Amino acid sequence: MALPKALSTLTSKLSDLKILVIGDLILDRYFWGTVERISPEAPVPVFDLKDITCSLGGSANVASNLRGLRVNVSLMGVVGNDEKGKTLIEMAQSRGIDTKGIVLDPDRPTIIKTRIIAQSQQLLRIDKEEKKPLSPQIRSALQEVYEDLLSEVHGIILSDYAKGVFLHEGFCSWLIQEARRNNKFLMIDPKSSDWRKYQGATTITPNAKEFKEVMRTEGLRESDFDEAAEYLIEKYSLDFLVVTLGKEGIYYYHPSQGGHHFPSQAKEVYDVSGAGDTVIASLSAFYGIGFPLKEAVKLANLCAGIVVGKIGTQPIYLEELLNYLKLISEEEDHG
Repeated sequence: MALPKALSTLTSKLSDLKILVIGDLILDRYFWGTVERISPEAPVPVFDLKDITCSLGGSANVASNLRGLRVNVSLMGVVGNDEKGKTLIEMAQSRGIDTKGIVLDPDRPTIIKTRIIAQSQQLLRIDKEEKKPLSPQIRSALQEVYEDLLSEVHGIILSDYAKGVFLHEGFCSWLIQEARRNNKFLMIDPKSSDWRKYQGATTITPNAKEFKEVMRTEGLRESDFDEAAEYLIEKYSLDFLVVTLGKEGIYYYHPSQGGHHFPSQAKEVYDVSGAGDTVIASLSAFYGIGFPLKEAVKLANLCAGIVVGKIGTQPIYLEELLNYLKLISEEEDHG
């Protein structure tokens, strides 16, 4: 691919950018071990635990990806008033993420996803969560934080995992309206197939399954992405639309540019968890520093291709992207 001319000043441009990430905060926990026999008690594998690690998940992983790209980040959401919530906040702070937008909710536990991994294969995932809308008191506290942070940032990402933060439709709409009123771009990684609450966003970045669900809900032909994207952009007042396609890469549609598909650049695929977080984070970063949309989507596709080669929820790092771009450039030079 031709490298954007602005790449020479990429690091300084990204370091001058600040993005606010709002959404469902999740602590990802990994039990690493081996399986070498079947239990005599039942036909199940015996897991020999070797190590336990934690990483930032959900919208916290979006923030972690932005930090990996050297972007300044504020994180906003809720955690429980518990040890896991404290761990998540401390991990975010250690990554250089501003956590003053995180509110403690005594009425819900911190969301935890525990994955059991043996010989690099996921055997089981255990979720601990309470899916319910935020209380009026917690929503009010978040609104105050949002109003304080909005003037400090260039753009906003809403990372919806349908765990609670955006289950109140009016709250989501208010966040978007305030962003528009303050001339901030706002990108959404959706979970709901009812996009009315996302109306007015800069873009929405569903995966292929989520996009097809919306097409069915709207009565659109699943075989025509361009037609569906054009319709949805107009109906929901979006600027453009991006669809992540897993191993098939990424698709975007802009009213003046039409639809474009970029094949996946992944060399190896070990774990796709968190790839959508990487796409919306990197897309927001490159869009936020003024790259043309086509170039921003290309780079987001490359970033996703890099992270799926890692095991577990891990962010992209700017050094990895620059090394990958250098490798591609050298391969093109040698024909």
